[in-house]
Amino acid sequence: MNESELDHLRRRLGDVGLRDHAAALVSLIEPAVRLVPDATDGSPAIIGATKLGGCPDLAPGTEWPSFQGVPQSFIAQINLGEVAGMAGTEVLPDSGLLSFFYDAEQRIWGFDPADRGGWRVLHTIEADLVRVAFPADLRDHGRYQERRLRPRIETTFAPWASSDLERLGLESSQVDAYLAVVDEVYSNDGEIHRLLGHPDPIQGDMQLECQLTSNGLYCGDASGYEDARAPTLQRGAVNWRLLLQIGSDEGAGMCWGDAGCLYFWLHRDDLAARRFDAAWCILQCS
Repeated sequence: MNESELDHLRRRLGDVGLRDHAAALVSLIEPAVRLVPDATDGSPAIIGATKLGGCPDLAPGTEWPSFQGVPQSFIAQINLGEVAGMAGTEVLPDSGLLSFFYDAEQRIWGFDPADRGGWRVLHTIEADLVRVAFPADLRDHGRYQERRLRPRIETTFAPWASSDLERLGLESSQVDAYLAVVDEVYSNDGEIHRLLGHPDPIQGDMQLECQLTSNGLYCGDASGYEDARAPTLQRGAVNWRLLLQIGSDEGAGMCWGDAGCLYFWLHRDDLAARRFDAAWCILQCS
């Protein structure tokens, strides 16, 4: 957002009684890379292109990720050279390919510590990529259609369900007023595929869920949130950052639960250290 747009946002926040919180709310704004599905002529994407689905491009000899003996689905790959220099992407390497895989049977929702291993994020550095065919035992419902993705910058706001917003201590009526202002300036129509920035949550606070579950607490019910360790762990929830959000996409044949989204998260320390294999994955739907 440019300074004029930020000034307008601050004024609107003041108009709805949030003048004292305007600076903190504006500070939570983050740039992101929107990944827009592109029309194709039917020909396959070039090796190493940013895309959804199809067959992945990997370093020769890379083992196809699996979970409990079942090949995972290839979800997307991001050519980091294509997004290098865009606002916010300085936290990522400026070259190579990020490849995302997820449980082909959609058994993994991310609220159980035992879900670890049900997804995989690979950073391929070497340039000598090869297109790898689907494993013979990967069932048809786990094979997605290729869709090329075109990156563009977008602005994202802290969502209603986030530790980022929770730490400001707003009352529920103030959160409602903030969200009403955000709705005036932010449109999220269509499939939402996004690199970095804030997510579009469907069910609840994923930062807290990542923090608790990755530290061994079960969050499929209230037990993890009520555990004696939860208050101490909760303080670190804001360090989880969205790496990639992939929405249900009819063109690719992707439907996450009941038309939900798949979210890959990474702790800020792991992001800085390029430990992409430490990502945590959550599926949410209505």
